[in-house]
Amino acid sequence: MNTKLSQSTIFNILLAGVLFLTLEGCQAFQPKAPGELAMLEQDFVDIWDTYNHCMSGSDIQEMSADLQLLGSAPKPISLDDSPIPVPRFIKKLSSTRSSRLAVDPRAMAASCSIHLAEVAQQSADWHTAFHTFQSIIKNYPEPQYAFYVAKANLAIEQFSSVRPASLSSQDALVR
Repeated sequence: MNTKLSQSTIFNILLAGVLFLTLEGCQAFQPKAPGELAMLEQDFVDIWDTYNHCMSGSDIQEMSADLQLLGSAPKPISLDDSPIPVPRFIKKLSSTRSSRLAVDPRAMAASCSIHLAEVAQQSADWHTAFHTFQSIIKNYPEPQYAFYVAKANLAIEQFSSVRPASLSSQDALVR
């Protein structure tokens, strides 16, 4: 039995897909599970308040709690993590936005992390500072967070001049 599709069948399938997207639009692919991406207004206000509390904070434990709350916020979906399969050639054609039209909870968490690490460093809590900077490098590999990663890398490089101890991830910090 021959399983090749005729050109007219392929055309009809593509036409049906285009009509579906035209009629339903991208709204048909909205998140269904709570916390997947959609956020209620009050949830956003709570996250914004947590971010502001972290950025104005000086207590490492409170800031760590704020960071945990920010880390649990819904994350924006990138083309790589899209629930809709996106062909590779479309991913290559897409570019990163030069500016945001909405707040990115991951950027808020990265910013809070930087502030937490800097406060820990000023308080001579070298262990917290170093491991927070390391977590920024590990947890934010996407290009849109390069600013935070660069700042963390620079801070880690400066650790050797601030604290004469081996700072590899396997070594303990000297107190």
